[in-house]
Amino acid sequence: MKISDFMEQELISIPYGMGTIDALYYRSTAPGRGDGAGTVIIHVHGFLGNFLEGSQRFLPPLLARAGYSSLCINTRLATFGLFFGYGIIDDTIPQLDAAIIYLKKLGYNSIVLSGYSIGGSVVLRYASLRSDVSKFPSLKGIIAVSTPYSNPDSVKRRWERWGSNPSYDEIYRRVRETLRPDPMHTAEDRTMVIYRARGDTLNPEHTELYTYKTWWFLAGPEAESAKCYKQITEINTPLLLIQGRRDQDLRPEEAEDLASLAVHAGNADASALYLDAAHDFEGCEETLGEAVTNWLDRRLRAGPG
Repeated sequence: MKISDFMEQELISIPYGMGTIDALYYRSTAPGRGDGAGTVIIHVHGFLGNFLEGSQRFLPPLLARAGYSSLCINTRLATFGLFFGYGIIDDTIPQLDAAIIYLKKLGYNSIVLSGYSIGGSVVLRYASLRSDVSKFPSLKGIIAVSTPYSNPDSVKRRWERWGSNPSYDEIYRRVRETLRPDPMHTAEDRTMVIYRARGDTLNPEHTELYTYKTWWFLAGPEAESAKCYKQITEINTPLLLIQGRRDQDLRPEEAEDLASLAVHAGNADASALYLDAAHDFEGCEETLGEAVTNWLDRRLRAGPG
C-alpha cells in the first residue's frame, strides 16, 4: 500500500482576525491506531513557509501511516510576511491558539507542536508562554527539528562565514538607528536584501530578504523571542529536539545544549536525538518519521501496536 492510502488531505482556512490561516489537513485513516484518533500534530514551517520547507511535506504522510493526523499551517512568518514587516514570532502565538481551538472543535484533545528550523523557535516560544498545564491541558508535546540554540547567533555566524553584504554589524547599526525608540510600533520600515547570506555567490538561493522590523525581531541581537535557550527553560511539556549530525547551519552541540538546559530547569522529559542527516534531512525522511513516531508512541500510546 502507498502512504497516501493511510490519509485524507484537505486544504482548509481557519478564521483568524480579519482573514484566515491557510493550512493543509492530513487526517489519518490508518487502521488500528487506538488513541491516535485523539492526537494531532501541528507543523510549523521554516524560512519562508511551506513554499520552500520540505519536512512539512514528507512528515505528515509518514505520521498518518502510523495513525497520527497533522495540520501544516502557514504563519505570519511565511511567504510575504518577512518582506512586508509581519514576520514576527510573537505575532504567531495567537495564530497557533486559533489553530488549536479549530482542532479541538474537530474532536482532538491531544495536541503536539512540531517546528522545523525557525519554526522550532516558534513552537518553543509558544510552549514557554503556554506552560501552565491547568490553562492549556491539550498541549502534550513539543518537537523541534533543526532548531538553533539562538537564531540571532546562528544568523550572525552564517553571515560572517560567507562574508555577507551588508555585514551583520552594519545591518544592526542601520536598523537600530531607523527603528528606535520603539521598533514594534514605528512606522519606519523598509525592505532590505542581504547578499551572500547563505552561500558564496550572488545567486538568489544565497540571498535573504527581510524588512528592518522582521530582521530586528528574528535575527537581531535583541530578538529575545528567537533565542531558544531562553525559551526552553520555561517549558514543562515533553520535549524532543532532533538535529542532523551533518547540519552545516547549526553547531554540533546545539540540540544537546538545549535539552540540557530544559532538564536542569526541571523538565522531566526533554531529550536530544541526532540522525545522520543535513539540515533539511534530505535522504533521511523515513528515519526522521520513524524517530518522531516512536517518540509519540511512547508518550501518547497511539499508533498501531
